[in-house]
Amino acid sequence: MSNKDTYKRKHAYLDKQITSLEKHNSYNRTVIANLKKKKLKLKDKILYDERDKARKNKYNSHEYFKRALSMTAWLYMAYMIY
Repeated sequence: MSNKDTYKRKHAYLDKQITSLEKHNSYNRTVIANLKKKKLKLKDKILYDERDKARKNKYNSHEYFKRALSMTAWLYMAYMIY
C-alpha cells in the first residue's frame, strides 16, 4: 500500500470523526479544530506526493526522449560516415 492510499484513508477517517463530533459534541470546538488542521495537513501531503510523482514522471520522460534523440543522431551520423 502506498503512502497516497494511507493518507487518503486517514483523511477519510478524520472527515468521519469531524462530522460525528460536529453532530454530537458541538461544545468541544478545540478538538474539532485540531482534527481539521490534521485533515488539512494530510491533504497537503497527498497533493505534494501527487505533484512530486508527476514532476518525476515528466523528468523521466524528458530524459528518455533526450536519450532517444541523441541515440538517433548518433546512429544517423554513424550511417553517414559509413
